[in-house]
Amino acid sequence: MELLRNIPLARYTTWGVGGPADFFVEPANERELVEALNFAEEHGLEIFFIGSGSNLLVHDDGFRGMVVRMNLLNGISIDGTKVTVQAGVKLPRLARITVDMGLSGLEELAGIPGTVGGAIVQNAGAYGREIGELVNWIEIYGDAGVERYRSDALKFLYRKTILPSEGPILRVQLELKKGVVERIRSRMRELLIDRHRKQPRGRTAGSVFKNPKDAHPAGWLLDKAGVKRLKVGGAEYSRIHANFIVNLGDATASDIFRLIQIGKRRVLEQFGIELETEVVMMGDFDGPV
Repeated sequence: MELLRNIPLARYTTWGVGGPADFFVEPANERELVEALNFAEEHGLEIFFIGSGSNLLVHDDGFRGMVVRMNLLNGISIDGTKVTVQAGVKLPRLARITVDMGLSGLEELAGIPGTVGGAIVQNAGAYGREIGELVNWIEIYGDAGVERYRSDALKFLYRKTILPSEGPILRVQLELKKGVVERIRSRMRELLIDRHRKQPRGRTAGSVFKNPKDAHPAGWLLDKAGVKRLKVGGAEYSRIHANFIVNLGDATASDIFRLIQIGKRRVLEQFGIELETEVVMMGDFDGPV
């Protein structure tokens, strides 16, 4: 296990912002992951697990603890329609592999640039599909070691999963369906084209806010509240989709966080709806940014 100090986290997020982590480790296998967890426990360090950093805002001051990046844990095993993957596997890669195997189920999720572990934690979804619908079981490293939980022991909510253990997700088994390769591939290509047409390119972190229940989508509310194209420093609410904030090149986490606060305030003032962030925040955003 290679334990690194004061590693800038901006390079590990799709927004490209954020300060350093006191400790940083990328375990190459589960043994190294356990070593990292033991080190953190022995030294009283808070732990934050990350994958692709595609839904993450890191404070400009960084993180006072240990960041564990799971991307090297990326094994895939396929047995019929059962697909067992480690937490660091990227969803787009998994979707391509399963399509080539004639397995259907991940087409709608192929454009989500996160890892399987992160997708499970947030019950990632798109085009009416949520990853929780596909789960047979997950394995978590808990107090008793590796613990396996069937899907009926998990509670999948909108952009959130209630897990029975606080440890890191190690492995997930998904149940897919047999299909015709060309039909599955065509469907995935169609959805990716639609996604690229509707969403901005560049440095973003996906949807900033969750869609509120029984109301217009967050993007519609933000657009009507007048935040589209609004800039703070080097960050801007997208001109294409108001629920995206784009790093124009020199944004800071402070710029992005201020835009988030402005968007929340304007929607609350105009519609009486308090938006909830879909983006995960790392660091002390309760204090000044």
